[in-house]
Amino acid sequence: MGQTGKRAIRHSRIRCRSCGIREAIRYCPGMNASICPVCCKRMRPNLSACSSCKYYTYTLARSRDFPEPDPKFYGGWVSDSDKAGLLSLALGFEKPDKRLKSMFFLLDFWKMGLKDCFVDVDISKEEFDKRFSVMAGRPAKKIGINEAKALIQRGLNISNSVGTPIPWDYQRWKYMLGDMSNVPIPPGSLYKCAKCGADLAQPLVDTIKKYAQSEDIHFYMVCAKCAGEFED
Repeated sequence: MGQTGKRAIRHSRIRCRSCGIREAIRYCPGMNASICPVCCKRMRPNLSACSSCKYYTYTLARSRDFPEPDPKFYGGWVSDSDKAGLLSLALGFEKPDKRLKSMFFLLDFWKMGLKDCFVDVDISKEEFDKRFSVMAGRPAKKIGINEAKALIQRGLNISNSVGTPIPWDYQRWKYMLGDMSNVPIPPGSLYKCAKCGADLAQPLVDTIKKYAQSEDIHFYMVCAKCAGEFED
């Protein structure tokens, strides 16, 4: 019987140890098991064996041999609440093919600082806007790159002060933001009044810093002036 013109899809017989899909075509020395390319990309370089893995070292070599051009800022979104302790931030950078590399941040100004960051290296402009609206879960507004960098610097300052680990995605892709060394650290107290944004007394700041890594403790600290308004 002749061929029908359709080619059968052949799957690996081995399941990925991480996600279970039948596409485990890479051996992971860190897990001592076979995994799929998607999980390989997701986990590196967080495993101790990544530094000796041929897939990761190849990626680093390609980055050195073919440096990426300076990214062109496309646009940004930030959750629309000046008084919120948690801010969602999304920044898009246009590639030569008109698609985007995007950085998504979760900034905790009341406790941990730069709490999370993840990067999508290939996303359409439409998907970028849609993804942020879903991620933020509340009204958002557009933001410029300099204002966004000021927010990130504020989050980094808090993280470095309280020992919050800086996300790997930020460390790998921060070059897209340009030079952050010229972005000033916010003056005044490390944490600000949750109601008016004024500086907090140092004893309050010290209390927050002491429990900044405790997931079950949450803060809503206000300055002396706003505390007096609550009493009235």
